[in-house]
Amino acid sequence: MTNLEVLHVFFPMDLRDLVVDALLELDDLSGFTIIPIDGHSRHNSQFDKLEQVVGYRRMFSLELIVNADLREVVIQHLRTCRSSKPGDSGIRYYVTPVIASGHL
Repeated sequence: MTNLEVLHVFFPMDLRDLVVDALLELDDLSGFTIIPIDGHSRHNSQFDKLEQVVGYRRMFSLELIVNADLREVVIQHLRTCRSSKPGDSGIRYYVTPVIASGHL
């Protein structure tokens, strides 16, 4: 069994540079993936008017594989990137275990 985890993070488009800079400060982090996504939510009161009309918010999904001990360090770094926009729910995350990993 491995102590690796996948940290899944969702954040607003305008935070990309801050998030990337925060992650690049971590020497123990080997890499990460950022993908643009359309975020849908039933709790969309924080969406701007256009987002409410189209029904989604453009945002980013971030995935990184971390050692369980590094997870909290990464989360603390990401906390410094939170949006100051009123009503913005900011950065969300969840963690899943890595059963196996490797290179093919």
